[in-house]
Amino acid sequence: MQQRILLILSIAFLTPPGSIAQGLIIPSGAYLIANTGNIALQSNWVNNGSFTHNGGTVLFTGTTQTLGGSSTTTFNNITIGTSSATTITSSGQQLKGILQSNNTLNANGNLTLLSTATQTAAIDGSGTGEVLGNLTMQRYLASGFGYKYFSAPFQSDTVGDFADAINLATSFPDVYKYDESQPTAGWVTYTTSSNTLTPLAGYAVNFGTSSAPLTVNLTGVVNNHTISATLFNHNQTYTLGFNLAGNPYPSPIDWNSATGWTKTNIDNAIYFFSNGTTSQYTGTYSSYINGVSSNGIASNIVAAMQGFFIHVSNGSFPVTGLLSVNNNARNTQPSVTFFGVNGSNDPPPLLRLHAGFSDDTTLADPVVIYLKPNAPTTFDKTLDALKLMNTRADVPSLYTISTDNTKLSIQALPYPGGNLQVVPLGLVTAQDGWITFIAGELRQAPAFAHIYLSDTQSGIDQDLSLNPSYSVHLTKGAYENRFFLNFSPAVLSGTTTTPGGTFDAYNGGDALMIRSDLPAGEKARLLVCSAAGQVLYRGELNDNAWHTIPLTAAGVYIISFNDGHETTTKKIFVGGHP
Repeated sequence: MQQRILLILSIAFLTPPGSIAQGLIIPSGAYLIANTGNIALQSNWVNNGSFTHNGGTVLFTGTTQTLGGSSTTTFNNITIGTSSATTITSSGQQLKGILQSNNTLNANGNLTLLSTATQTAAIDGSGTGEVLGNLTMQRYLASGFGYKYFSAPFQSDTVGDFADAINLATSFPDVYKYDESQPTAGWVTYTTSSNTLTPLAGYAVNFGTSSAPLTVNLTGVVNNHTISATLFNHNQTYTLGFNLAGNPYPSPIDWNSATGWTKTNIDNAIYFFSNGTTSQYTGTYSSYINGVSSNGIASNIVAAMQGFFIHVSNGSFPVTGLLSVNNNARNTQPSVTFFGVNGSNDPPPLLRLHAGFSDDTTLADPVVIYLKPNAPTTFDKTLDALKLMNTRADVPSLYTISTDNTKLSIQALPYPGGNLQVVPLGLVTAQDGWITFIAGELRQAPAFAHIYLSDTQSGIDQDLSLNPSYSVHLTKGAYENRFFLNFSPAVLSGTTTTPGGTFDAYNGGDALMIRSDLPAGEKARLLVCSAAGQVLYRGELNDNAWHTIPLTAAGVYIISFNDGHETTTKKIFVGGHP
């Protein structure tokens, strides 16, 4: 019997410079387990046995090198050094983590970037070199049911690359592109195998009726460096200036990246689609802008191979927009999931209101209102996200209506003053039934500001902080001028005034927002200190209003409020722009 050789390498052995070697050959019958640390090679990699890569990176630091062997190797991470030109010579090589090329890696058709339920392999855009030759990239889908918005990370890819996952000859087309200039719905059949999958464009791809997990494989030469697209807003009745874009890289991209983007006449919001569970042709939309997610899931991180809607700004029609991105906007978060994200980054204060046919907010449509100093009540393309109507009959569409009559899924409002602030709501439902409004989240909602859901037909004014759920039976149709959100500094029905007052403090980005709630004629003293005890502000409050206190640095601040009866102290972190 052939003896098997087992080598288990730990970080003490692997971490450079002690682990630099001429090359590595794993003979047939031997196996190598690398748990942590790095393996740096100045010559070739040959695996004819077995290699288990649980952690760390294999670095190619020589000059002309090859990666091959008779066995399939699944690498954790691979880095090509600045002096190395590495060629993969054997098929079946796989990567589960990050590939960084600082010189040249020729994949040569022999490398697959793996995708699983937990992570997707990516190519690090910070690499200073190139990845040449064909490789295959996977995209794991938790469910293959229905349409997904896809994009291609490759140069010169075509629709035919989807042929092993979909039937391009079905009577109802399985692939659509989106044409904003169309006078009707922008969807255009796009099932010819030779049709180009244009970098930075998105496509709707139907993967069928099975809800089982599905892994999609696309193959080509990866995109790199700057990718640009000219987009338009023709103000058509149904497309309304929306364009279906897509991540052009074999890595996630950060929509909020301070560098890497050119967005000329492009609104700041992005919009994601989630397919339904009963009809493969319908779904719901979510949005993200300025650190705020409509559903708490959509975010600034766009997964590899993900399509998403953007909006070319309104103006003198037709409006021409330019969307351009380069490697500075790429990142390497391996756990970003399709459709778009792995978390949210909501700033306080925030109200997330849902409307659905049940108490299950996962089957409800959310709308978000967040507070931003000096935000306008009209639509602001840098702060607000437009509303894309859902196509699922079992999920209504909920939105706010700005003072310039724009339908919004996310709306920024200025901090409320001493007067009642009214926000109209719109609701569209495709079927009859009981609609339940639920305040799913009141994040740092001011304790002194009562938030009411008002139904003008029933005469109901319901305080959402006391009772976050309201149900009403509606027939299918569109409802505007019936439901409203009322932000009130006092109870609408009137209350008994008691001695003393209250206050609250919130993160306003680079300022501290203070609101006092004092009975008429009374005053309070306010003291703001740093965590080290340094007095930063001392003043007097004598009204029911917001007070803005600029701060020069992020940090923890101690706020003391004395209304003549007692002293209340709060601690708050201030820093970063909401």
